[in-house]
Amino acid sequence: MPADLLYQTLRHLAVEDPREARKVFLRYFDSAGSTLEQFLGQISSPADGRLRHLVASASRNNRDKERLAPYLIAWHEIETDEFAKRAIAAALEGVKTESSAQTALAQEVARLTTAIGRETAQRERLNRELEIAREVQEDLFPQRLPVAPGLDYLGQCRPAREVGGDYYDFLELPNDKLGIAIGDVSGKGVGAALMMASLEASLRALASVVNDPAELIERVSGLVYQASSASRYATLFYCLYDPASRCLSYVNAGHNPPVVLRSSGGSFQVFRLETGGPVVGLFRHGYECGAFSHEAGDLLILFTDGVSESMNVRFEEWGEARMIELAKECYGLPASEVLRRILSAAQAFAAGAPQHDDMTLVVIRVF
Repeated sequence: MPADLLYQTLRHLAVEDPREARKVFLRYFDSAGSTLEQFLGQISSPADGRLRHLVASASRNNRDKERLAPYLIAWHEIETDEFAKRAIAAALEGVKTESSAQTALAQEVARLTTAIGRETAQRERLNRELEIAREVQEDLFPQRLPVAPGLDYLGQCRPAREVGGDYYDFLELPNDKLGIAIGDVSGKGVGAALMMASLEASLRALASVVNDPAELIERVSGLVYQASSASRYATLFYCLYDPASRCLSYVNAGHNPPVVLRSSGGSFQVFRLETGGPVVGLFRHGYECGAFSHEAGDLLILFTDGVSESMNVRFEEWGEARMIELAKECYGLPASEVLRRILSAAQAFAAGAPQHDDMTLVVIRVF
């Protein structure tokens, strides 16, 4: 693989799939050759912090460190992300540099200084634009909670970047009914945020006139399909809650199945809301509507995979099982407290590792 292609591939995987990024890099690290040297030479800007962390983490368990020393030292000088900086510092422990390495380091630092100057100006402009985008996206999330008799509920989204592709919404509908949505757009960053805004607009425009959740999601999927590229799609869970009957009508379009906890005789029953169909926006498809009858005391947890797949520095995932066990411990608490404890536990499990995905959680308590 040419160095340019390797650089783009690893830069993408370092965000989307850190485990696969590590496998690909180690394959080239072990094979050595000019491709690896050219690739290391391309990692020259603060925006490549994830790649520098990837290299540093891999080199700690590899005997051939000498040729990496100049790069590691130079990267340590310019690194702004503390997590990557610590990884690079750990990789440098015990590395001995020869005079030739010092010469290469001086050349590398000179090249990096020039590159950093150019990129700093560009980053300042992009940061200003992303800050505006972040403020706009925050306004898209619910600014108030519609009154829903018999429900205590709350949602929160924590983007991994300035803007993200996660989505949640609460819709005030006729006859005191409440529409609840949570979704996760493929990819991250500005592109995912734009599709998230399109998804929200489509759902809000149709929810008040289309009563059947299956028909609603089918029409939303068609609109997203027409408005997005072939590589963009979203998982989506939408439900319609009727407080008079405590019945939840729902469609799960490829999303993580929400979990319902019900206390029964000192133990818990766990239900998953799975009925629906494929993701929205990828192709035209029909959907099936599911129904669930709630009882007083039920706890409903809706989440995106950024919560359940929160990852620590050893690339271990927190997992749905841990999330469910924690929710059981929180049973009976207000929705706001359950939400706070679950998000805090997911972040604590990561133990300082960078947030690799948007985290969105909705907690609903029936009483």
